Amino acid sequence: MSRYFEPLCAYVRASANLRVLGEPSDLVNAFLAARMSDATYLARWSASGLPLRRWLANGLLLHARNVALASRRRAARHEATEVGELDRTAQLRAADHETDALLALERRWAVRTVTETHEQIRAELHSEGRDAWWELFRLHTVHGKAYAEACAITGVPLGSASSIHRQVVDRLRGALVAILERDGARAEDIESELAALQDLLER
Repeated sequence: MSRYFEPLCAYVRASANLRVLGEPSDLVNAFLAARMSDATYLARWSASGLPLRRWLANGLLLHARNVALASRRRAARHEATEVGELDRTAQLRAADHETDALLALERRWAVRTVTETHEQIRAELHSEGRDAWWELFRLHTVHGKAYAEACAITGVPLGSASSIHRQVVDRLRGALVAILERDGARAEDIESELAALQDLLER
């Protein structure tokens, strides 16, 4: 669940309805603790056809509604309802996902996912004694340096630069596809999911 914690916190922070319920990390931790103790929760996700991040966002919204309702009932029992408490609960019952909140979830998930894959492939190349491969990729792709300049810095032969760069890109793509598949993406949706990741990172 570590891959989803930060995106869910971003979702809460971007939601006018959810952020009034308290600290995002507290709300997300409480939600994950409650749901992960239910052995059937992930089995139901698997049958849902939804990406896991969206399934968790749905669950978090439902959890938040239940938290708000429980707070309202406690306040009513003690006849000490806070100003605006009833209004906030009504909003949560009526609200669906807010566009800004879903966009924040998707953006943070994209950043988290790409960062994770970069770290994974960088570590793999390091363990193989191929640090220069990663550095070549970083200089060429991230910093926009020409192969000739990147090769002069890394010591990679210029004639091998294109092939090495392609191998690193292919490994990154493979790692991203594996994460997307674990998130529930269907094979026919992988290309559109990869395009969506790129679009989110470029915004």
